[in-house]
Amino acid sequence: MTDTDGTAGLDRRLADALERLGHGMRSLAQRTAREHGLSPLQQQVVLALARHSQARGEVAALAAEFDVTTPTMSDAVTALERKELVTRSPGTDGRRRSLALTPTGQEVARGLSSWDDLLTAALAGISEQDRAITLHTLLRAIADLQRAGVVSVTHTCTTCRFFGRDEYPEPDAPHHCHLLRIPLPLADLRTDCPEHEPAITPARRKRG
Repeated sequence: MTDTDGTAGLDRRLADALERLGHGMRSLAQRTAREHGLSPLQQQVVLALARHSQARGEVAALAAEFDVTTPTMSDAVTALERKELVTRSPGTDGRRRSLALTPTGQEVARGLSSWDDLLTAALAGISEQDRAITLHTLLRAIADLQRAGVVSVTHTCTTCRFFGRDEYPEPDAPHHCHLLRIPLPLADLRTDCPEHEPAITPARRKRG
């Protein structure tokens, strides 16, 4: 009989809960994508370009971020071009093709932005302190998974070279951003920071 009351049992139940949450999120994403005539991957591309088009406006960068092959991402972008939602233009090096949303694509992105409203509405019923602690916990787990090579690309505070972990005694604001030179309250930790620079991990140091 499995001991579900110990630490291992708690960890497994947390993993199970995250798996169910992930399944629900995928269902929400698929529903919204279908309403706009898109695949889930095409929806991700549109939303990513709407958030940070300059930083992620290349097929290879998007492929790495969403953990798909470059040909798969190229097919998704080509489909978005046919739907007149995305355009390609020469990049700054004259060779790479940078991506941008068309006016129609921007309109679609606005419609897609509410795809996770059901989840955010559910979270709104939880205290801000509990939400902040949960955010902190998940971002630490993401950072560990990235170091283990499970997650390839993130733009979170906990995976950034400017992140100073546990530099203050305050439990609600223990970390520090060395780029902005300010303390980081748990509730203000970012999941998608445009100023993010990857931390140097042992694996990356060896490759370098």
